[in-house]
Amino acid sequence: MESNIDIKELWNRQTVPAADQSEILNKISRFRKNGLKKGIFLDVILVLTILFMIFIWIYFKPQFLSTKIGIIVGILPMCIVVAVNRKITSLYRSLDEKQSNIDYLNNLLMLKGKETFMQTKVMSLYFILLFSGILLYMYEYTLNSSFTFRLIAYSVLFLWIALNWFVLRPVMIRKNRRKMDCLVRQIEKIKSQVDEF
Repeated sequence: MESNIDIKELWNRQTVPAADQSEILNKISRFRKNGLKKGIFLDVILVLTILFMIFIWIYFKPQFLSTKIGIIVGILPMCIVVAVNRKITSLYRSLDEKQSNIDYLNNLLMLKGKETFMQTKVMSLYFILLFSGILLYMYEYTLNSSFTFRLIAYSVLFLWIALNWFVLRPVMIRKNRRKMDCLVRQIEKIKSQVDEF
């Protein structure tokens, strides 16, 4: 057995399988469609929620200023998310598999940056404002309730916010980042193969 093995030569002789471009284009198409669907669904849900909160204000006619401020503070983060989500949805619309690899990769990286901003900064602001709005809104309706009811109501609210903040939010962020990173790596792989020729 030969003990003088040239690792560099072995490395250079190995064949690298080419990326399956049609499979990647299908992934791109699915990624784009899923992103558009999620964006539109989020917009519809948030707009319906905003309309429902306005309906509550009009129908139940809250008496306390804190309740009215709570509704406004509750609506504000939803409006912010809708505005940011509209920008992200327009980026999904601009993704086109017919673009050059460099343009597509640049658009994908811009989309990744916007989604990271949405999932970290905007969603943090969303939860803080929504939590504050719900606390202010609940004050009027729990004021004349028993201590036990208030304790249960606020405990459920704190548990719901904690579950969303510490469990669901990080899981969604990791899942979205994995998908985006996988797609970026595949596009970079195609780009590097094209650049070699």
